[in-house]
Amino acid sequence: MIYLDGSRFFFDIEGCFSKLVSAARAETAAPGGEEAEKLCKGFAKYYGTAPENVRAGKDYPTLLRGILPKGCKAVIPDFDDCRKFFIASFPGNEPLIFKKPADMKLRPAVLAAFAAENSADVIFLSSPCCPTSLEMTLAEIETLVKGTGAMVIVDESRLVEDENSAIKLISGSANLTVLKKLRFGGEPVLAAGTNLPRFASGVAAPDEAAAAVIFEHDSALKTARRKLEDSRDSLYIRIKKLAVRYDSVERLYRSKADCVFLKVKDAEEKAKLLAESGITVRNDGDYLCIFAGDKPENEAVLKALEKIL
Repeated sequence: MIYLDGSRFFFDIEGCFSKLVSAARAETAAPGGEEAEKLCKGFAKYYGTAPENVRAGKDYPTLLRGILPKGCKAVIPDFDDCRKFFIASFPGNEPLIFKKPADMKLRPAVLAAFAAENSADVIFLSSPCCPTSLEMTLAEIETLVKGTGAMVIVDESRLVEDENSAIKLISGSANLTVLKKLRFGGEPVLAAGTNLPRFASGVAAPDEAAAAVIFEHDSALKTARRKLEDSRDSLYIRIKKLAVRYDSVERLYRSKADCVFLKVKDAEEKAKLLAESGITVRNDGDYLCIFAGDKPENEAVLKALEKIL
């Protein structure tokens, strides 16, 4: 089975330094630091922020419960995975859903006005958005942050090009927090922002040790980013060619994430046909979201996709 549904990442980051990572995991017998200090320092150095601005959580619920108050009122755009992360973190606390226009783009002033009208404590969104693959520019994020009194949490876990990271805005923004889920070290989620509370990270000591090794040898991260960007671009260009040829593709969105998002006639049925051919992609109503894979995986999904279109 080929999984291009976002559940797997095709590049093995830890495998690039498997001996060092294995040794670090094996040597870590004592409990890790409660706040995963080594992990936070490595993250801070790689992404260019101060270590005191970084917090780690073993998963989204641990992190979000650590940085947000219980019972907070959150605004989350539709077609955004942040909704499921928020609900998993605060069961029973349904967020307010901000309706996106047909182009799936967010307008900072409109989003800020919606949050103000609803007295929201938090605006929580992903950029680039998962699954729509669209991003807010740094200028748009800055406009949003300055235009609202709510905390703005931007999840960049699907960001391909790190030079567009909103972490650059943190030092001048008291109400901005940026999240990133790592694809190594047990896949913890980290937050970068000013004046974040301290809490128990829950990150296992061996995972923290493994992640520290990767941040010390960041060539693997740079290689992974380059391969991911190349894979995404190739997938997008070739799906765009299919969209020109087949009427069943109603709309293709310009991808800035690690996936390609398209509106397709009978999308649910087409997703089932792909699954029957051994390929799993994500289906959201009238849309398909196909995540970048390695070259053979991309070739397989493109061949199957053309057949069903």
